[in-house]
Amino acid sequence: MKRGKFIVLEGIDGAGCTTEAIKMKDYIDSKLKLPVHLTKEPTDGPVGGLIRSILAKRVGTLSYDGSFQTIEPHSLALLFAADRVDHLEVDIKPKLDNGVVVICDRYYLSSLAYQSLHMDLKWLEAINAKCITPDLTIFIQVPPLVAERRRNRSRWHVELYEETAKLERVAENYLQIIEMLKRRGQHIVVIDGNRPPREVQRDIRAVVRPLLTTTATPRSRKKDPQQGALQLDIGLPEESGPEAKGAL
Repeated sequence: MKRGKFIVLEGIDGAGCTTEAIKMKDYIDSKLKLPVHLTKEPTDGPVGGLIRSILAKRVGTLSYDGSFQTIEPHSLALLFAADRVDHLEVDIKPKLDNGVVVICDRYYLSSLAYQSLHMDLKWLEAINAKCITPDLTIFIQVPPLVAERRRNRSRWHVELYEETAKLERVAENYLQIIEMLKRRGQHIVVIDGNRPPREVQRDIRAVVRPLLTTTATPRSRKKDPQQGALQLDIGLPEESGPEAKGAL
């Protein structure tokens, strides 16, 4: 019995990850006829719910001058890691072990790209060390200004990470970290998301189809002992400095 495949969609806020994840699920279900499960991070679990409230700026403290202060960045990073570990053990791993294709809208690459603006990348790697490696990560690349226009059409407020100036730096982080991960053998594909939806979906399907049709089956197999954890030496080159990128 074959293990399910783990596919992750990544991108800055407004890149269209959620939309493409839904379309991918429909494609795998209706066209490839494989069992498939769509999930997301932060999750809808107890820790994920708290994170969502923090991102929406509904949780925080008032400083002495009356200004709103959100949760301390290292604490927020630990919450993301805790939500992820719970997500893996309760939802993702059991489905993979039962032969289900799991699509995740964001995963540890989001934490590395966003939160390394605030803190040491190697520390972020360490707290996410229990993460299994996706079989495929698809990064949807969209210019930050285009992503901003998309967000403005669908949202009435700006969340914690959604200022365009910050997302420009996050987008740079994504590409640098992706190159490091690819050199270490991770299967990551960058797709231009600033095109008509049909073209984006076509390219995503062209990457997903071979992964699932060459080895996949509607049933499960035993857990692959080779399924590794996130490597802890994937940081940016020392001379560039993972902390040199500023703060959110």
